[in-house]
Amino acid sequence: MVIPEDLLFEILKRLPVKSLCRFKCVSTLWRSLISDPRFVDSHFAHSSNHPKLVISLPSHPHAGPRARLFFAANLSEPGNDHRPWTVSPYFFALGTACRYVSQSIHGLICFQVDGYVGVCNPTSGKYMTSRTVEAKVTGECAYLHYSFGFDPVAKKYKVLRTLATRRSMPGGLRELIMEQHVLDLASETWRRIEDGPPHIKKEGEICFNGLVYYRAWNGNITNPRQDYLVEFDVGTESFLMVKFPGDNGPRGGHHKVCLIEFEGRVAVADLRNLKRDGSDDVVLLISEDFEREIWRKKVIALPPRWKKILVAEEVFLAGTVSTGEWLLVSQIMLKPPRVFYYNPKNNSFRGIEIRGLPKYRIVLPPAVWQTFTHHVESLLPLEGLHDRHMPWRL
Repeated sequence: MVIPEDLLFEILKRLPVKSLCRFKCVSTLWRSLISDPRFVDSHFAHSSNHPKLVISLPSHPHAGPRARLFFAANLSEPGNDHRPWTVSPYFFALGTACRYVSQSIHGLICFQVDGYVGVCNPTSGKYMTSRTVEAKVTGECAYLHYSFGFDPVAKKYKVLRTLATRRSMPGGLRELIMEQHVLDLASETWRRIEDGPPHIKKEGEICFNGLVYYRAWNGNITNPRQDYLVEFDVGTESFLMVKFPGDNGPRGGHHKVCLIEFEGRVAVADLRNLKRDGSDDVVLLISEDFEREIWRKKVIALPPRWKKILVAEEVFLAGTVSTGEWLLVSQIMLKPPRVFYYNPKNNSFRGIEIRGLPKYRIVLPPAVWQTFTHHVESLLPLEGLHDRHMPWRL
């Protein structure tokens, strides 16, 4: 019996990526079909209805080799989450875990281990690594940060590196020399961005519509408290930098000031007023015109019952998901760990217990060492992503 190709297409797109990678060996027809860009796009669209929660942690300092660990759980639909979610090992990267781990973009995750930056499709086992480029000037590396983005026009994935080198000057003074480089995954080569605005990236970023947004400061040692919001256009490799909106005062809780996508726009979510006796709960500053620095303020009052729980667990906003919900997690690894989903449209909450994560005898570092992202399985056959064995292990 011969299965019609259109029926085979519909059957195969419902299968997981790892099965499809094996099925490429069935025949030349199957390999051609599974590798077809139309099939890859259709499979990704179908998989988008079944995302995973990927949790990244550093390995235990006293248990085995140092590594960045990744765990994944299948998500339940809202209303069907009365049972705990059990995570299973997804993949890990050998080496000292650095802070940077990106959001998942079309099934790809970018992160840093030791002196390497890597991009991995953890489901298919495809990945690439690149050692960081040398600075143009000599001196002490003071700041090194990465960002990961996608250009939807040229269909290119790029890694942005921002570097600040501290150099000694006459009279005992020191200055910061700032550089930006871009890695195009298709060519696997780093290029220096000329005339980029001097700034130093802070942790955290979001990418949508071909734009990467992140918080930064200008690197001026005499005035280091001025924060900026940077927009990096992945396609043109250009920057737009504006003053960070709202209160920049040193009130602490910097992990509670997060960037999210809200109604198709970049927004600043401020959870610092989330206190038991606070009058305001979550303050959103939504960009109406980024270049002209026009922001719209929206205050969201959380349900009192959930507000007490979130305050007690010191949550921060990890991002938004495809359902429109916000993903909130604790700044420290509690026992048992939980994640929370908030729907701003109907003001509803759900909390889910997570099982299967490794047990630590010590309290894990702050939230920057723990990352949470929604991840969709993908068959992307990107140039530059190869089957290599070191330093990544699946």
